[in-house]
Amino acid sequence: MDHPILFVDDNPVILKTIEVAFANEPHPLLTATGGEAALALVQSHHPHVIVSDLRMEGMDGLTLLHHARQLDPHFIGMIFTAYLDLDSVMQAVSDDAVWRYIAKPWQDSRELVMAVHNAIELFEARAARHHAEEQLARAERLAALGHLVTGIAHQFNNINVGIMGYTQMALADPQLTPETRDHLEHVQVFAKRASEIVKDLSAFSDQSQLWGFARADLTRLTGEVLDRFGKSLAEAGVHLHRELRSTPPVEVNGGLVKQLLANFITNALHATEGRPERTIRIESGSDGGRVFVRVVDNGCGIPAKYLGRIFDPFYTTKGPQAPVGSPQAALPGVGLGLSLCQTIARNHNGEITVTSEEGKGSAFTFWLPTAEPCGPEAKAATRHTPISLTGHGDERR
Repeated sequence: MDHPILFVDDNPVILKTIEVAFANEPHPLLTATGGEAALALVQSHHPHVIVSDLRMEGMDGLTLLHHARQLDPHFIGMIFTAYLDLDSVMQAVSDDAVWRYIAKPWQDSRELVMAVHNAIELFEARAARHHAEEQLARAERLAALGHLVTGIAHQFNNINVGIMGYTQMALADPQLTPETRDHLEHVQVFAKRASEIVKDLSAFSDQSQLWGFARADLTRLTGEVLDRFGKSLAEAGVHLHRELRSTPPVEVNGGLVKQLLANFITNALHATEGRPERTIRIESGSDGGRVFVRVVDNGCGIPAKYLGRIFDPFYTTKGPQAPVGSPQAALPGVGLGLSLCQTIARNHNGEITVTSEEGKGSAFTFWLPTAEPCGPEAKAATRHTPISLTGHGDERR
């Protein structure tokens, strides 16, 4: 991973010395001779390490680091200076914006390079900790949400059963007027839609339901899902391209994997809504001990600022949350599909990766580890624990 490094000093000779010292380092090197120029680089390049001279014309080093912290709170800040007065040193090392103080001139440029390497390691450690804290908080929210949704889904299901039952009885009356029959049939359609949402809620939140695993062919499962969607895709004017290759066997719950793939295809169908030419490509194959299925569309794409949220429960870019007037604004969606997909993937020891470009389309890839070799010892070693669709487990984003 590249770690941009910013050096700030009002002495061009010092900056030239630094450029020579870091000539063979793999990380991008940024330099500035003053605070304003440095802040512009912080805003445009977000350096991971900032090393600034303490005393400069205009903005001093501590002020620069404080302003930079407002633009990007995550960098590691260091100060170097030729002034050895104790007050300056103590202020620099005790300040929240500063991690380390470096005296200059340094006797060996390797000392400065090593200090920057240490700062990069600290940046990576802090980033990993921050990511872990975010994932833990998200897992806790999902677990709490699972408990809540379980009760809500049960209550709504009871209500919905009554609505559908009474509607069916009313429709059996031969004396209904055509207008009343039409109204009741609409009630039935909406009740069925509500049942589908409750089913998704139950699948997302049910902590007791267990699913078995069996050895299967991911390409074959994909073909079965495509057979189910073939007619509806053709009627929608979607050009479907199949690139299904032979894959090693995997240990999966076939029903859950099919549900995941169906969600991928449904989302691709919705994403291409309104495009002059609608295209969906389905690929399968193997790579590095894993097998994959990839669904690629030429649809509306996902803005970069939303990519981090697409797996959150109840987050959707369809319906009222879609851009006003867009084809997606007229589509149904409650934001459970991708969240459920990611939970299924995790419980299969797999993952979902996403690439997308707004206005050009998206690619969703489901990765699975290949099955262990057959045999009594191998089977004993690869027994799966029950699946819980509550959002527990490690997060892969």
